[in-house]
Amino acid sequence: MAGEFGYAQGVVDAAFATADERPDMSPDAMGRALIQVVIAHYRRYRTSGDVSSELIYLAESLDDDEPVITRGC
Repeated sequence: MAGEFGYAQGVVDAAFATADERPDMSPDAMGRALIQVVIAHYRRYRTSGDVSSELIYLAESLDDDEPVITRGC
């Protein structure tokens, strides 16, 4: 998963850099857009309950010092 995480981090960094540079965009709106796009993609092949469980798990892990990196089973 480390390769996927590193690649995703670069994509997200680029998206936020674009939002920072463009006066017609905001970082908060970019963050919401990224989350919504990922959820929409997940919903193509995962159930709503499964996506919800994933999001709850990630939200409950927000206090951790390290990001949660898992490989789907």
